Amino acid sequence: MEADLARNFHEEYERGRERLSESLRGQIERGRGVSAVDYNNAVDRIGTMRDAFDEVFDRCDAILTAATAGSAPRGLDSTGSPAFCTLWTFAGMPAVTLPLLRAEDGMPMGVQLVGRWGDDARLLRTARWLVQWAQQLQQDAG
Repeated sequence: MEADLARNFHEEYERGRERLSESLRGQIERGRGVSAVDYNNAVDRIGTMRDAFDEVFDRCDAILTAATAGSAPRGLDSTGSPAFCTLWTFAGMPAVTLPLLRAEDGMPMGVQLVGRWGDDARLLRTARWLVQWAQQLQQDAG
């Protein structure tokens, strides 16, 4: 992921790295250090990883997982840790985060649905169903 960031933000980094956030700068700099061999070895594993999930998606519409380790951060300085979505992004599998829960501090907490590679429409239908189900639960409870 960081190697791709380094490639995609190359011009911005070269023209004005001091204007980039510390976090983005660090990711780009780490990405610039990834060797071509390591990058290509990782890319070669994408298909194998996708194939490993096919059996799950033969039986299920989506994988339900936490979106993050906690609630959404306050303010606009961060979107939180990408740790819970990096695997799916790497594999090119569609994922959607739905802010269906609330933390004790009142901030939203997301649940993440992940779908089969190339089946974005099925994932979005599943997400719509889950949102409607959660709304019905809230109406029944309140």
